[in-house]
Amino acid sequence: MLDWDPKLVGATLTGMGLMGVIYWVQTGKWQSRWICFYEFSQTLHGKLAIAVIGGGFGAISSYIALDIWSNAQNRWLATGLILQGFGTFVTLGLLSWQLLSTPRKKQENKYQEWVSQLTDVNVLKRLIAVENLSNLIENKQLTPIQVKQIRGYFRLMLNQETEIMVSQAVLQCCQMLDNTRHF
Repeated sequence: MLDWDPKLVGATLTGMGLMGVIYWVQTGKWQSRWICFYEFSQTLHGKLAIAVIGGGFGAISSYIALDIWSNAQNRWLATGLILQGFGTFVTLGLLSWQLLSTPRKKQENKYQEWVSQLTDVNVLKRLIAVENLSNLIENKQLTPIQVKQIRGYFRLMLNQETEIMVSQAVLQCCQMLDNTRHF
C-alpha cells in the first residue's frame, strides 16, 4: 500500500487534467478566458510559465520514452512505439492549435467588418456596428489594442456623427470604456 506506482499516478493525473480542460472548454465563456490567457502569455511571466510547462512536459515525455526504450526487448518495436507516441502528441498539438485559433480568426474578421461599417453611409449599419462593438467590449472579448483603437474611433465619431441615435450609442460606449479601466 505504501509503494506507489508512478505510472499509475501519472496516468491518473493526466486523466484528471484532461477532464478539467474538457470541462473548461465546454463551459460558457471559454473564448474570453482564452483571450485572458493570450494576454497573459504575452507578458514576461506568461512566457516564463509556458517555457516551464513545456520543459516539464518534455522532461516527462522523454523519461517515459527512455523507460520504454530501456525496458523493451525489441529495440525496433520500442522505437516505433516512441515515434508513434510523438506523432500522436504532435497531431493533438496541431489540432488544438487549429481549434483555438479558428474562433479567434472569426472574431478578428467580425471586428474588422464592424469597424469598417463605422464609416458606412447607411445610418443603420453604423448603429449596428456600434452596438456590436459595444457588446464585444462589454463581454471582454477584445484585446487591449483593439479597445484602444475603438476608443479612438468612437472619439472621432463623436465629433463627426450627425445622426442622434448613433451619437448616443457611441457616447454610451465611450462612457462604458471610461468606466472599465482594466483594459
